[in-house]
Amino acid sequence: MSIDISLPGFGRCRRFIMPVVITTIIMIIVATVIYNALSAFFIKDAEYKIKNVLLSHRGLHSYIQKVMHPAFYAARDAGKVAQDYYSPKIFSSSYIVRNIHSFYNEELKKAGLPEIYYKMASDNPRNPVNRADASETTLIRMFNDNRDITEFRKIIMVGGSKYLYYAIPFLETNSSCIRCHGKRADAPQGLQALYPGEGGFNEKTGVYRAIESIRVPISDEITTATVLACSISAGFVAMFMLFFFNRRLKVIVDEKTSTLEAEVVERKSREADLEIKNAELERFTYTVSHDLKSPLITIKSYTGSIKKDLSSGRFDRIEKDLERVSAAGDKMAVLLDSLLELSRIGQVIHALEAVDMNMLVDDAVKNVAGLLQEKGAKIVVQPELPTVWCDRQRIGEVIQNLLENALKYMGEQSKPHILFGVRREYGTTTFFVQDNGIGVDEKYQQNIFGLFNKLDAGSVGTGIGLALVKRIVEVHGGTVWVESEGLGKGSTFCFRLPDHNLKETQ
Repeated sequence: MSIDISLPGFGRCRRFIMPVVITTIIMIIVATVIYNALSAFFIKDAEYKIKNVLLSHRGLHSYIQKVMHPAFYAARDAGKVAQDYYSPKIFSSSYIVRNIHSFYNEELKKAGLPEIYYKMASDNPRNPVNRADASETTLIRMFNDNRDITEFRKIIMVGGSKYLYYAIPFLETNSSCIRCHGKRADAPQGLQALYPGEGGFNEKTGVYRAIESIRVPISDEITTATVLACSISAGFVAMFMLFFFNRRLKVIVDEKTSTLEAEVVERKSREADLEIKNAELERFTYTVSHDLKSPLITIKSYTGSIKKDLSSGRFDRIEKDLERVSAAGDKMAVLLDSLLELSRIGQVIHALEAVDMNMLVDDAVKNVAGLLQEKGAKIVVQPELPTVWCDRQRIGEVIQNLLENALKYMGEQSKPHILFGVRREYGTTTFFVQDNGIGVDEKYQQNIFGLFNKLDAGSVGTGIGLALVKRIVEVHGGTVWVESEGLGKGSTFCFRLPDHNLKETQ
């Protein structure tokens, strides 16, 4: 005895689960990429600020050793200072810099800013506060053994919080340093009296005897990177879910259409109006599904560009890339708003207006920027295109669909090239999109404008683009056709609007 375990709606539930799973995976990938890029940016910024502080300290060390010390010795030799005089407060660069940094931290605290930990670490210090720990000793040895290494950075945990630790070698010991850091017996008497041990003495020239290091908290920056990554990813997922919602809405529209068609049998007087309305709804639903792909490709392309710009420090280009991502998102919003408007008024065509074809083509080129970059293609637009009285949005879709069609069917062309132009002959004006792609065999030149007809079944797309182009041009009272000498010889897609729709640019 067999048991049927199939449940009503199970297949529908499975169709719903798959988009959710795909959306989750995409969100994780996008969030990870954005988080890594932002974290790298914040860490690089923190490192830059740390380096500024350390280099400022190094400049102070250099001033003390190259200006203050010679001035002190000159004064001593001139008898203005006692021969055995020594005070770390005016003579020891490490003592002076350490105390200056302490005052710097006090000012940070007054300003409500976090203090910055600083240490000069040595294996042979005079002051125990400068004693190097095991890790610092390792760094001193590393800087001495490999002079190509000039800095060290690492993310560390202190008290449960993340810090950026950054270290550089101290100034190299030279002959001037040996006066106070060489043999104890040769050092100034005041220095010997102040430090009775061997700490700080018996150093050698040509080595780094210490390192300077700073660590700053970066937990807030990492948190900010996490929040921004989640926010941007959530926005991306929201757009994806809107696309999924649109597809689901199409199913609902189809179901409603079936119900209406059943009622039409009993209501013959309304059959024509219902068929026209449902046909327009179906065509527009396909338009939205088709046109959403181009903004998604643009978003994906410029998200990658943003990551590269952040990694390479090209911050001047980020704003422009974000504007293009935002424009693509706006394009998706317009399509969805148009669908809602259609559900209310039941029509596709909008009011005709005077449209500058130069601007309309420019907008279409921007909308296919992602696919254009992916194909490595070049688009040339003839100048001084005429002004046309038309439905701006619908004719814009015609141009965008023809450009996308040319890009998708470039084949293996090494130098993809597209020309958008206008030709005036026999008193008519014809717009065209010419490419050097795979071309169209003569026997298919009429069929390709049919719904779902594709020359290449494995190509990207639903096969409705050219059908939509044909329908929109015909609604405007125009005609559309293709010209091609055959496979491998490129193709030219043309559309002509009625003469009364044309208004030449003044």
